Amino acid sequence: MRALCALVVAGVAAYASYVHQREFALQGGADTVSASLWPLSVDGLLLLATVALLKPAAPHARRAKGAVWVAFLLGIAVSLAANIAAAPAPEWKPVLVAGWPPVALLLSVELLVHRPVDRLDVTTGQTGEGGGHTKGELLQQDDDPLPPRARMVDARRRELHQRPVSAEMLRKELRLGAR
Repeated sequence: MRALCALVVAGVAAYASYVHQREFALQGGADTVSASLWPLSVDGLLLLATVALLKPAAPHARRAKGAVWVAFLLGIAVSLAANIAAAPAPEWKPVLVAGWPPVALLLSVELLVHRPVDRLDVTTGQTGEGGGHTKGELLQQDDDPLPPRARMVDARRRELHQRPVSAEMLRKELRLGAR
């Protein structure tokens, strides 16, 4: 349901933003084809940068992350400026109406991509609303705290890198000997 609502908001905002940016491009002297494509380049860049910012980055990719931030901030600035410049009058109501679509589009994309992190049920290693177990209850059920810790390490690795933790990395993380 949340995804459907976010898609509706994103669709309406994308359409309104597209119309404002196309009008801005036409006012700026672009031909009709270029003016029709220009908004796609602005909001497309913003969408690509948003998705790239949400992906976990490798430690060596710091320079690339900086370029993504520049693209993101530039996309926001150009989209807002073009939408606001297309307002029919420089008064607060027309400016708000014209400036809202890129903000709504950005926020709906963020809401679609960012899902609330479900809690990890350390008894099963599965994510979900479940569990409800306190640490004390778990220790009463199973005196060995290692399996739940191993499941949490594995879940964190899967969330960050989309793959399971290796045995060697798990051994190091849990500070266990080679045996």
